[in-house]
Amino acid sequence: MPHKPKGLSLSQQWLLIAMVTLVPVFAMVAYASWSLYQQLQLQRELVSRSDTLQARHGELNEETRDLERFARQYRLLRDDTFLEPYAEKYQTILVGVGELRDFLRRESRAQGGPVAEAQHQELAATLTALSAALAELEPVVLERSDEESFTSALQELGQTRGQLGSAVSDYSEALQSRGELALQDILERLFLLGVISLPLTLALMALGFLQMIRPIRRLSWAIRNLGHGDWNTPIAVTGPRDFQALGERLEWMRDQLRAADHQKQAFLRHVSHELKTPLSAIVEAGSLLKDEVPGPINAKQESVVRILLENSHSLQELIQQLLNYNVTTHNVGLRRQPVVMSELCSKLTGRLDQQNWRHRVIWECRGQPDTLETDPQLLEMILSNLLSNAYHYSPDEGRVTVCWGIEGADAWISVADEGPGIEVAEQEKIFQPFVQGHVRRHGSVHGSGVGLAIVKESVVRLGGDVRIESRAGQGSRFLLRFPMTPLADQENVA
Repeated sequence: MPHKPKGLSLSQQWLLIAMVTLVPVFAMVAYASWSLYQQLQLQRELVSRSDTLQARHGELNEETRDLERFARQYRLLRDDTFLEPYAEKYQTILVGVGELRDFLRRESRAQGGPVAEAQHQELAATLTALSAALAELEPVVLERSDEESFTSALQELGQTRGQLGSAVSDYSEALQSRGELALQDILERLFLLGVISLPLTLALMALGFLQMIRPIRRLSWAIRNLGHGDWNTPIAVTGPRDFQALGERLEWMRDQLRAADHQKQAFLRHVSHELKTPLSAIVEAGSLLKDEVPGPINAKQESVVRILLENSHSLQELIQQLLNYNVTTHNVGLRRQPVVMSELCSKLTGRLDQQNWRHRVIWECRGQPDTLETDPQLLEMILSNLLSNAYHYSPDEGRVTVCWGIEGADAWISVADEGPGIEVAEQEKIFQPFVQGHVRRHGSVHGSGVGLAIVKESVVRLGGDVRIESRAGQGSRFLLRFPMTPLADQENVA
């Protein structure tokens, strides 16, 4: 009974990643909202303080002008009726000065002290000077002062009033600057947080994307391996529950494919061996007839015997290819031995020339060095199938060129013919087992469709690769490369 996948589903994991990714953004928005709210509160407070200061100064300035006017009227007319409103204005001004002093005391006790120490000290000093100037214009002093003292006191009061206006303006500008600096500081902090949160958000998005894409890649590799016939590697997919369930289904499919492949291989082995025994008897009987062991034969009978032997040899080749394909698709140990290429090519080309006396090609084999160190059985199967293809698809008196050599740590072999070529649409399929092109080859027996599959499997076993260069009507060239040290030996060394 398959176990129930654990963990989050794909939608739940996506939601979790989205929430984690948005955390820096939400935090920045929350901080920005709180900071702007605090700045708004501070701005309102500064504006209120500035308005209070301006209002107090405006009232004090008007009252001081009225006091100056009443003083001049009294000195000019010497009418005691002007002393009473003068005294009232004087007391009002003293109250206004006291309110400004209270404002300065509140500013001193405010959090962080006064907004600007220099402007605060200037305003306090101006208020002190104003109080001193007012002391020279008390109602009692006004009655006894002479004209020169009176004029000097009024001038002093006017100058002090002007200085008070400048000090109040400077203090209001300091309050405004304080708000602007606070806003600029908040904007700088928000920019810094944005610079930090944006890469953090992108990093979280990248991590979430990798977390999401990793099981998809595992599934992709598992499906790719199944498509390439790798049915022995177990499939284990972690991640969201959905992907785990898909991985379990792919693992079940792998078991089914592996079982079917084992049955196919067993069937091929049994059928091939069962066919070889009677076919060997047919070939032996044909050879006896050809050698006239039972008795002499005429020309027509000899022609029939020749056809019998040619087709029997072709069938033997097909059965041997099936057996070779069965061998290459199983993990048989590799052997590393020196192979003399010229001797191997001579043996294989001679065997092909003997199969059909009516079809002849020109063989050209060359390369340096003459000896390659690799698995001799796999190399022979590779060349046997490539040369057989070149032989059967080449025209009469066509040229088949076999070249080889070494580049660095790799060996390469090239087999080129002058046959009809292979269409581009078929080049991707010809290395699959039991796939044949639409071009008919020479001979009365069709190929098995496993020759190039054997080549592909054998080259992969050697740790190399094979590619084809071909155009319709311009022949084909197969180029294979493989390390001089077989793949199995490389793994042992590692």
